[in-house]
Amino acid sequence: MKFLTKWYLNELVPRIVFIPFWVSWFILSVVQAGRLIFKKSKNNQEHSKLCIEAGIKGWESIEFKELYTSACEYLTIEQVHKIEVTPDKDYLVQIKEALDSTQPTHYLYDPRTGSQNWMKGLWQSFNIAILLCWRKITPIVLLTDLAFRTWRTQSAVVTAKTGVVVIFMSPRKIYPIFPHRKLVGPSLMPLSKATLNFLDSLPEHSDHSSSHAIFTGSLYEPRTSILEKIRYGLEKRGQVLEIKGRELGSPRISDIEYWGRLKNADLVLTTANQMEQAGADWMWIPNLVYRYLEVIACGTLLVAPNVPGVCRFFQDGEHFVSFSSPEEAVEVIEYYLINKEEQQKIAQQGKNRAKALVEGRSFWLSIDVALGKNALT
Repeated sequence: MKFLTKWYLNELVPRIVFIPFWVSWFILSVVQAGRLIFKKSKNNQEHSKLCIEAGIKGWESIEFKELYTSACEYLTIEQVHKIEVTPDKDYLVQIKEALDSTQPTHYLYDPRTGSQNWMKGLWQSFNIAILLCWRKITPIVLLTDLAFRTWRTQSAVVTAKTGVVVIFMSPRKIYPIFPHRKLVGPSLMPLSKATLNFLDSLPEHSDHSSSHAIFTGSLYEPRTSILEKIRYGLEKRGQVLEIKGRELGSPRISDIEYWGRLKNADLVLTTANQMEQAGADWMWIPNLVYRYLEVIACGTLLVAPNVPGVCRFFQDGEHFVSFSSPEEAVEVIEYYLINKEEQQKIAQQGKNRAKALVEGRSFWLSIDVALGKNALT
């Protein structure tokens, strides 16, 4: 019985995504044929235009600020348009109005923006897919939490015929539960050159009388339990791990305070665990969380798990330091808090590497490579 339950939860349920995907593929094939019959052609535009959608609260986050700014740096500010989706008006109506007014060639869709109800969200994603297909607009999907089945389904529906899905874990690890291979990942955070310059302008902290490690970010299981084990282990050795976390849904600190925390720490710890939640699959696969690039770009030593695919960007022991268990994390943190020269050497090497990745526009270039003939540039 246990075997059947495990098979049902880990093998069958995660593949439910394939059903709406194939329905979408069929519908979009019909739409493409209709477009040819009615001679609906792509807008003759000299340059690409990118629309990025997010709810009002989404645009308040560092993530979307960086996404927009880095897109403007990659293209031009005239080629990038923000869509602020408000809750007081129908989601699909707002999207259609935005497409009518901006006439984009590419559309960045985020499944967190529309309805979070399974059926309504799925209906919206079908409509978005049809709208984009009829207008010959290439979708780019930002899927921050692939394990969450609702968002994974919507992302597969929107990109059933064309476009790409940007993910933050190794594609090879999740191919069995995703219905197509148009995946860009693991991707780094879309950090902008403007923010990189801002980080350089922030003052260095002057108090070097004591060394400590910090964690900053959202708290959820199993992350909270792992952090507590590490904090307790360091405390027994006379070292300090300061946990500056926030519960999910609680107010965020200001951007300046957040960047200041990362830059002024001696060492920053992060985990890569997925959040335990209903409706999520394969939660044992780690994510390349944004902290990897954020911390390293600040010139601070990062201690983090060696996530599959991170070696494309950063090398363990050269740009950051990895751990595979709370006990190993305690050993690593204590060592680098004591050995300041090695700590600073790796932090500086990491900063140089992060600068090269950001200035090389790795986030958007990887998307363009995957898009091929439908690339932004």
